[in-house]
Amino acid sequence: MNHNTNEEKTENPTEHRIRKFRKTGKTRYSRELNSLLILLAGFINLWWSRDLIVFNFSKIMSNSFCFDKNDFLNQNNTLLEIFISIKDILYVFFPFLISLLIVTTIPPILLGGIKLNFKSLKFNFMKLNPFQGLKRIFSVQIIIEFLKIILKLFLVSSISFYYLYISFSKILFLINENYTSSLLDGCNIISVCCFLVILGLVPIVFFDVIWQQFNYYKKLKMTRQEVKDELREKEGNPNIKIRIRQEMKAAMRRRMIADIPKADVIITNPMHYSVALKYDEIKMNAPKVIAKGIGEVAIKIQSLALKNNISIISAPSLARSLYRYSEIGQYIPTPLYKAVAEVLAWVWKVRQWKKEGGVFPEKPRNILVPSELNFTGEHKTDD
Repeated sequence: MNHNTNEEKTENPTEHRIRKFRKTGKTRYSRELNSLLILLAGFINLWWSRDLIVFNFSKIMSNSFCFDKNDFLNQNNTLLEIFISIKDILYVFFPFLISLLIVTTIPPILLGGIKLNFKSLKFNFMKLNPFQGLKRIFSVQIIIEFLKIILKLFLVSSISFYYLYISFSKILFLINENYTSSLLDGCNIISVCCFLVILGLVPIVFFDVIWQQFNYYKKLKMTRQEVKDELREKEGNPNIKIRIRQEMKAAMRRRMIADIPKADVIITNPMHYSVALKYDEIKMNAPKVIAKGIGEVAIKIQSLALKNNISIISAPSLARSLYRYSEIGQYIPTPLYKAVAEVLAWVWKVRQWKKEGGVFPEKPRNILVPSELNFTGEHKTDD
């Protein structure tokens, strides 16, 4: 069936659609928000740890410019000093690394931004298609990303240059201070500059968060045909369901045919309906239906009954009622006990006749069926 590919997506996404969409690795998490959080974490660490940073860098600088001739003559001392300096630098930046690790992992996971998608690792020749690449390059999404990058560069550059311009005299004055004071004042200047840059990026991040949410839910939207297809997929393919029912019916029919030799009597219509009954006084509370059918199945039941020397009696009303109101493997309905009892009594007489001979027992006539179970409809097929 051909679906209209231009059909407008107006339907809200289903839960199945949302789960399926998430498995593809697509996310509504804003990368700009993640970048802002990283900058914010760096600024907080820089501001909070500025005294520690200044102290450790002062110590590194002091140790770097204090040496004697033994440091030149002993290579081990030089390596040791380098190792100590690296350790001090790592000690200073360790809080930065931990905070950045937390910021880049925890928020995306909490907001559903990280989804492992191993399907993207599969090799796909379509990705090598230059036309597909050009299509992606000139897509609306790429154009918007490009405009965001240009806007970010403009804002960051403008804010940084403006602040450094108005702070130029402070920067020049740092040369007149001792190295500890110059490091501390320089750290403060950098911290304020970072804070202003973060404030300048907030509008872009706000816009990007709204855009990502809008774009995400727009992609999730479904057409009416997609909703119907998903419902059909959830319920199962109708053709497959029909095939399964046919197979189940065929298996039941095979079991039913195999049980016919166990029957005590076959009640017929005489041609359109056939119902096979079995009754064991010791094991059963009432007669059971072990086979039934109409049309060709009814004729087959009668044919097998003749081959296995099973009694057959024509009782149209009773045959129709048993077929309509009883199930294979179940006891017959209670209101039909009396009518079936007449048939079974005749079957018992037939068995006696087969053993002793004599006059063949007369078949019961005018077997009465209760009016509430009287079924007059006739069929010619059992499908």
